[in-house]
Amino acid sequence: MRVLIGIPLYNEQAYISECIRSLYEFLTTKCSEYKITVLLVDDGSTDKSRKIYQELARQYPFQCLRHEDGPRGYGSSIQTLFQYAKSNYDVLITFDADLQHALFSIKEILYCLHSNSDIDLVSTSRYLSYRFWPQNTRVPVDRYVLNMLITRTINECFNLELTDAFCGLKGYRVKSLPNNLDHAGYAFPLVFWSCVSKMGLKFKEIETPIIYRLDRRSRGEWNLRVKEYFGILESLMFSPAMKRNIQQDYKQAVEILTEITNYRSNFPITTHEDFFKSSYFKQLEIDRGAKKEQLTCL
Repeated sequence: MRVLIGIPLYNEQAYISECIRSLYEFLTTKCSEYKITVLLVDDGSTDKSRKIYQELARQYPFQCLRHEDGPRGYGSSIQTLFQYAKSNYDVLITFDADLQHALFSIKEILYCLHSNSDIDLVSTSRYLSYRFWPQNTRVPVDRYVLNMLITRTINECFNLELTDAFCGLKGYRVKSLPNNLDHAGYAFPLVFWSCVSKMGLKFKEIETPIIYRLDRRSRGEWNLRVKEYFGILESLMFSPAMKRNIQQDYKQAVEILTEITNYRSNFPITTHEDFFKSSYFKQLEIDRGAKKEQLTCL
């Protein structure tokens, strides 16, 4: 099984050295039975990332592609990895450069794909169970709540059963990779999951730890992202009723995120399943169901 580990990066001078060193130490000691190539995709970094990984390349045998016209966006880097993987590999694993992915999950992804030939995709989830939660549950509440709400809408739109739509640590069977994905930004996962549904790909979620570095905990831009994400989901729908449902979900998401980020700084972090069972959401779900029933009748 020929494996490509793809690392998209942009301005990661603080982390890329530790990322490469720890990754190769793990691959050497824990994954020696696999033939693995590592590829960096630099989306046009303007900091010292390029100088750092060029120096590391003297010690470690990774390859690198750079978007000289970048930054093109996260989604564009993932698509570059898709195209490269199709040249000579059986499996692609995407792994972030900022040390927020657990190395041992690479081994679990490889085992899952190796032992289940019918699975096209292994997607890791931070909110599937409480298996690793004692380690770190300090999640930026805005990013957590937005993930939960978007994941629910994705499930409803595409008839999926996800618990974490945005975790970038994934294992793809290369022969099943979709073509011509046309979104370059951070909303790329929405377009990707749409393709998974349309193509009928079989996937499995596995647990991975929640890891948020202190300097990555909040980007303060949920209001921009929520508008972009729901707008893209709406554009992927053809049914007027589904478009209206997504518009209603968008309005509710803005209300929830506004209240939680302004007044509920200690909002509890739970699994995806338990998120919607909390007392806070019981009445919201009743209201949401009533509004959607009204919209469906229009």
